[in-house]
Amino acid sequence: MRSIPRLFADITAALEDMHSIAIEGQRRDNALDMQVALAGHLREGVRGLDATVLALAKRLGVRVD
Repeated sequence: MRSIPRLFADITAALEDMHSIAIEGQRRDNALDMQVALAGHLREGVRGLDATVLALAKRLGVRVD
């Protein structure tokens, strides 16, 4: 089981990864297929982030609906 500080570190890392993807998505010269791929990466990142936040809540004993 991951520690609470480790879970916060994992969340921070995921946010940093999604930030770089979002920055790349702001380029004006991206082709449509690149934008679609970046959006998919963001969706995957959000799903992973949600799972980590739920694990954190569980470790903290907080109910999340």
